[in-house]
Amino acid sequence: EASMVSPFATGRDGKSLLTVVDLIREGRACLATNLATFQYFIVYAFTLTTIRTILVVLAALSLGEYVWLTMDVGIGIVMVWTMMQSKPTKELCSYRPTATLLGLRTIVGIVFPYITAIVAVVVAEVMMWAKPWYEQLNPLDDIHLLPAQWMLRGDNYDSAIGMIALILALVNTAYVNTYGGRFRQNIMCNWMINVVYAVFLFALFWLLLTPASEFNCIYRVNCDTKHSLQAGDLTVLAAFSAGGIGGCFLGPQVKIWQEEMTQAGWNKTEYWLPEPATDCLPPLGMHTTPVESPEISNFGCVGPNNCYAPGFRWQVAIVFVAYILINHWFVKFVLQGPISATLRRRQKRGDRALFGETIEGSGQNFSEGVDDDETASDPDLQIRI
Repeated sequence: EASMVSPFATGRDGKSLLTVVDLIREGRACLATNLATFQYFIVYAFTLTTIRTILVVLAALSLGEYVWLTMDVGIGIVMVWTMMQSKPTKELCSYRPTATLLGLRTIVGIVFPYITAIVAVVVAEVMMWAKPWYEQLNPLDDIHLLPAQWMLRGDNYDSAIGMIALILALVNTAYVNTYGGRFRQNIMCNWMINVVYAVFLFALFWLLLTPASEFNCIYRVNCDTKHSLQAGDLTVLAAFSAGGIGGCFLGPQVKIWQEEMTQAGWNKTEYWLPEPATDCLPPLGMHTTPVESPEISNFGCVGPNNCYAPGFRWQVAIVFVAYILINHWFVKFVLQGPISATLRRRQKRGDRALFGETIEGSGQNFSEGVDDDETASDPDLQIRI
């Protein structure tokens, strides 16, 4: 079989049985990467489903249209591809990585980033609900959004928090799952994932901390009507938009105008909704609140918006930075650090008590050092030869 013979015929030193070591190193690194990507996609599934459920139950909300494209292409394809670029370590580890999908380590590596992400969302939302400028919006009941405008259900305060938390959870999980260890090289050797990770973090905190801009309106975070209309100049993005980019921003302030127009005698069969043709302003003569009023425009944003108060932006940023640091700490000091080393030593003592000293010569050598083992920290999953 050529696939079996070729590594020995073309590998190290021409023809050498040392190639067996190379094959094992590559195979173990591949297995570690496969488990890492598996954990990422499970975290993706649970986190996305939970955040979407929270938004729907809260007020029939959704996320901006380009959020989906970024998740599926920018993270699900590009960043996951960079996860697979990690190379094997130069030395062969004395034990194999776990290959089980339901082991303790695998489950913990999924549950922890998922739970902490949901906690971060809830904390940020509760903080926001206490602010005097916050107004909850149910786009179906409050402004009578049409079914064809489903993509605009992300034009509110709550969806913006959910969007940032969701993308942050995905990119952070992908990154920490690529840490090097006993089977893969240090993550600093994988420059591509470091670049992608840095770009995503910069973009997310830019969206959160900066005033309204065309970029903000692509993802409907800190966006206002003025810049939502201007985003139509982004020709390529606008061409693939179903109405969000280059259209009106249907924030909570639209409800004020609708109620005022109803009281002023708006007698058409359908409720009024802003249109780009009229610069997203109510018809003249309806005696509505001026667009310059603080009830409509605030925090430097013009027209209906979901702009956060500057102080609140930094409060949420602190929550999300804490989420990032906690997950980095968990992987490095729990899954790959002293806790995993302690469990490994405990397993070694149990093996000696169960099998006697013969375990020392059986080919399985359990490391007792606090090394950055990336997949073998679950003691009941070690494979004994």
